[in-house]
Formats: sequence, structure tokens, C-alpha cells
Amino acid sequence: MAPKKYPRAHALLEKFHAGKCTPEELALLDSWYDGLQNIEPMPAADVSQYQQQFLANFRSRLPVAKVVWWKKAAVKWTAAAASVLLLAGAGFVWLQHSTASGDKSATDKTFLVTNETSAVKLVVLPDSSHVWLNTAASLRWKEDFNRKVRSVQLTGEGFFDVQGQTGKPFTIHTRDMAIQVLGTQFNVEAYPAEGLTRVSLVQGKVKVRVGKENAVLKPGYAAAYNNGEKGLTVSEADAGRVAAWREDAFSATDLPLHDAFARLCNRNGYTVRWENMQGADKNISVMFRKEAFTKMLDNLCYISRKRYRITEKQVTIY
Repeated sequence: MAPKKYPRAHALLEKFHAGKCTPEELALLDSWYDGLQNIEPMPAADVSQYQQQFLANFRSRLPVAKVVWWKKAAVKWTAAAASVLLLAGAGFVWLQHSTASGDKSATDKTFLVTNETSAVKLVVLPDSSHVWLNTAASLRWKEDFNRKVRSVQLTGEGFFDVQGQTGKPFTIHTRDMAIQVLGTQFNVEAYPAEGLTRVSLVQGKVKVRVGKENAVLKPGYAAAYNNGEKGLTVSEADAGRVAAWREDAFSATDLPLHDAFARLCNRNGYTVRWENMQGADKNISVMFRKEAFTKMLDNLCYISRKRYRITEKQVTIY
């Protein structure tokens, strides 16, 4: 099945890599995967044929910008067949880890979604829970998710809308925290370059654990842990304000100035260099509605009495 028979294949491939497919397209994809379940491991040449067959089933439509995981039985994939999953996975990465004996285990197969764009990315998990990922955030889960337990690992910032399931608590693991919920909405900040990890609850109930410390949150409260101070604190918080980034706003709540600058710049594809660190450790709370990057940078510099210059993709604060 020669690629030349499908002149739009390249454009469709880019569309799926960008995570832009409609529910109808996803249904067709689901059906297509069903057809693969009885296929034995395929050579690379056959994979190319199936890729072209898959692309031929789709036509250009207005996209829905979300990443969806399809709830189907596992398929036996070779490394070549896994490339088909990458083709259609809208930003998914399939990671396989072998045991010492070389055997594969379902619990060793991991899925990873990373938001490499400046826009918000929506991930729909196998249990229909929704996770919105901020720029540079990543979400990881194992293939056995939702069989006995529901567990994910978050790096960066994400907003969770978790579906309740009796007997299956949902757990989010970050660098410093374990957050357990039954069905609720909340924001999690766990940036790898920052000392702060914070959970802000919108509705429902969550249990937060850091080492031997535990806290149960109710709506309108946040639990924060700073690995420099080694303590878990609970305080009132406006979770809607904290999660304003979902609407392309920028917010920093009780955050060191240098981290606020880093979040704003990184979200827009810039790095930060400091020439004047005076007051950089002082905590600030701000929120800017959706504006141009330089406008928000102007505002942040104004309230912190700083100035900046931009050279290519680097912002220098002085």
C-alpha cells in the first residue's frame, strides 16, 4: 500500500501528533485498534502499511484539543508495532521496561504525556478522569491503571477533575507528596525547579501525605510543603485563582519572586537570567488576565521594582 495513494497522510500525521482529533475520529481509531488485537508481532514494512491504512480512514475536520486514552484490551506490540501507537497517540510516549529475565510485565509498561506547548493540554485517563497540564508539565501512569488502583505521577502543574469510583481511590504522586482522592477537583503545583509543592482544593476532599505528616483538605484550602523548610502547612486559598492558568491567565500565589519570573518566562518559551537578585526570595501573590507576554512581564517587573531586557529567547532581570 504505497504512501503516494494518500497525499494527505503527512498532514494527518501532524494532526495526530498535535493531539487534534475529533470524537468521531477517535471512535474510528478505537475501531481500528480492535482490528489489530489478533495480529502477531509485525515487521517494520507491515507497520508502514498499517500506518497508511489508518491515515486513509480519516479526513480533515475541526479538532478537539485533547489527549484521550482508549479503554481497550492490551495488544501484543513489538518495538515496530509500538510506532503505530506513537503515530496515533497525540503526544503519548510508550515506555517498556524489561525484568532481569527479559520477560515483559503489564505493570512495567508506562504511558507518559508531556505538554511541550504554551497552550493547556487536556488528558482524559482510562477512568474518564480529566487532567489539564500546564506548559512543561508531564503525567505518567502504568498500563494496569484502573484495574485495582488508580495512580499517576505528576511533574509540573496540573488541574485534576477525578471521577469517583467506590473502592478505587485515585492517588497522585509528586516529588514530595502523595495526594489521595475519591472524586474531586483540585490544582497541584509540583515544579521540579522549585522547593514548593502545593495542593489547592476546589471541591470534594483530598488527603495529603508528606513523610509522616498528613492533612485532610476541605474546599477553599491548600496544603503546601517546602522542602527547604521541611514542614506541611494548611491555609485558606482561592483555588479558582490558583488555577486561572487554564484560561491563559498567569497567577503566582505566595510564590518567591524568582519562581514567579521563571514560571511566566518558561510558559512563553524563554529562560531567565538574573543580574540583580535583591528581593528575589520575597514571596508575592499576583494574577494577570490573558495578555501579551511582554505586558505581563512589564507588570511583574513594576511590582517588584525590576527591569528586564530580552535577547533572543532569554530574559535578563536587573
